[in-house]
Amino acid sequence: MLQSTKERDWIDPSQACEAPPQRVVLVCQLFYPELVSTGQTLTELGEELARRGVELKVVASQPIIVRRDERIAPHILHEGISIIRTWSTRFPKTNFFGKLINQITFFLTSTLHVLWNEPSAQLLILTNPPYLPLLGWFCHFLRRQSFGLVLFDIMPEQAELLNFVRPGGLLARLWRQANRLSYLRCAYAVVLSRDMLVGALENAAVSGTPQEADCRARTHIIHVWSDDRMIEPKAKEESSEATRLGVVDRFVVQYSGNHGRFHDIETLLEIARLLREESGIVFQFIGEGQKKSLVSRFKQQNRLENVFESSYCAKELLGESLAMSDLGVVAQMPGQERVCYPSKLLGIMAAGRPAFAICAPACEMARTIDEHRLGFVVENGQAGRGAELIRQAARDTAILAEMGRNARQYLQAHFTLRSAADRYFDLITKTSQESATNKL
Repeated sequence: MLQSTKERDWIDPSQACEAPPQRVVLVCQLFYPELVSTGQTLTELGEELARRGVELKVVASQPIIVRRDERIAPHILHEGISIIRTWSTRFPKTNFFGKLINQITFFLTSTLHVLWNEPSAQLLILTNPPYLPLLGWFCHFLRRQSFGLVLFDIMPEQAELLNFVRPGGLLARLWRQANRLSYLRCAYAVVLSRDMLVGALENAAVSGTPQEADCRARTHIIHVWSDDRMIEPKAKEESSEATRLGVVDRFVVQYSGNHGRFHDIETLLEIARLLREESGIVFQFIGEGQKKSLVSRFKQQNRLENVFESSYCAKELLGESLAMSDLGVVAQMPGQERVCYPSKLLGIMAAGRPAFAICAPACEMARTIDEHRLGFVVENGQAGRGAELIRQAARDTAILAEMGRNARQYLQAHFTLRSAADRYFDLITKTSQESATNKL
């Protein structure tokens, strides 16, 4: 995707490293041009690291969210990044077994590629697929290769919460021991929140062991980000999407992003049902995922004329899409705060909109929203309370405007792409220097 001169040139050239760190190979299933979920997040990070002088190569799978008869070239260059596509199946991600087969085939082919072609590069390994960190352990075991882990999801706890894996069962115990192998050998690990730090240590079976202090010291909290240069606050009447859909004069509650198993779509739908007689309030569900069919079915069964559905928004229209909302929804099932962090919150904040969070009230996200007046928090299952808060918000535009300003300011202080890329760059550089010293 082409970017403007403003986007390309915002880094001071004098801040770029004079001696770039060793080559870095990022291994992840999703990457450009598949700009959904972690694909967009990692593409943004990769672009910023490349601008800082990192010689970055990405090993990714064939995109799924393109036409099935369309294949991306096995080797492309994007913004200074070399992207290698290893072979993998391309079953629809909404099918559980198809998604599992996609992950397994990518894991096997990416492992073979790295073992054969990347004997000395520093590896940066994502938890997508969730057993990919084993590649880092294997490379370190065979040839003392340095690697970092980026834990966007923490397994097996997330699988246990979704009842894919029996809690505390044999598979879960074996999985935690596999996590432990990687955790004890990685140069560093990155988690997205304080809640996830606790979850990461426990799911790597190091919590309470003699190794905990060392693992904790090597684990860094780098929050997920939003590119505040691409998404800027805009009045609803200035949004081309709001005009196109005819919602300029309506109060829009917007859920935009993945409709995953761990998102509390159910509470939001029940809120929409309770507010179906409020003609000025509408609910937008934008995106795809396992629970997308639930939205369609619930809407039809309850004859909800206040619910609208659409597929993923193109990246270049994301700012326009977010600008047509009055409240941006983040919906997380209980327990998920320990195993992931909702990146969609940051897009809402970048657009200068207050958040409407459906989550556990004691989690880090809820505390941040409450303490800094960034929006509203509703506990899972409390649809009646949620409906009343939305009614109040629709009546008090001054409070909404204040919360939106707070959200934008807080994001620029804590959750920008630039600050996150700086942290990753420092970790990569330090690891490269230590690796070079150890070889002397």
